[in-house]
Amino acid sequence: MKILITGGGSEEPIDNVRAVCNFSTGRTSAFLADYFAGQGHEVCEIVSERAVKAEKARLLTYKTFAQLAVCLENECRIGAYDLIVHAAAVSDYSPYELVVDGKTYACGEVSKVPAGAELWVRMKKNPKLVDSLKLWAGDKTCVFAFKLTSNASPEARKLAVEKILSSHQNKNLVPDFVVSNDLSEIKGALHKFKILNRSLEVAKEGESLSGLAQAILGLASEGK
Repeated sequence: MKILITGGGSEEPIDNVRAVCNFSTGRTSAFLADYFAGQGHEVCEIVSERAVKAEKARLLTYKTFAQLAVCLENECRIGAYDLIVHAAAVSDYSPYELVVDGKTYACGEVSKVPAGAELWVRMKKNPKLVDSLKLWAGDKTCVFAFKLTSNASPEARKLAVEKILSSHQNKNLVPDFVVSNDLSEIKGALHKFKILNRSLEVAKEGESLSGLAQAILGLASEGK
């Protein structure tokens, strides 16, 4: 199969030295990309500049949400991928305006906010890239989305997955599967996961990254 995987976390600049970011390391996507490549698949990883990177995949890098969006759309449209694994931790919001000591600036107008200044950051909501993957790649492409929660109850985790799967009225355009995992269950070699299908049924579950990689390949192959 020809596989596209995203990883790492985006950074949204406030000024030239500060940014809004998240704690994603890219470890999961790097492991999956190398595992897939090791099984003989053709793999491209779109990964953030500071993240752990795959060693066996073709690499494309991004820093901001906008850069990821452009790169991801381009690869989806021209790459003819059989499988897309969207594991990147994408910023939900991007700064667009700063209020420094009561004066308003557009982001980019202030190269560095002075130390000691009172700072307010106004942010805009980013679109959900996962909603566009099948529009860009074609609805026959198998798509796995990821939903990471933190100390969430089973009911809350299921609701978070359901939100992803209800994003389109056209059910052919939502992800085929969503990988649900929780930070409380990711420790060292332990990496618990559940993969839910469009009917919110658990298609596969396990406790390791190798198990996750095998489950993704198995489910993707069954759908071909």
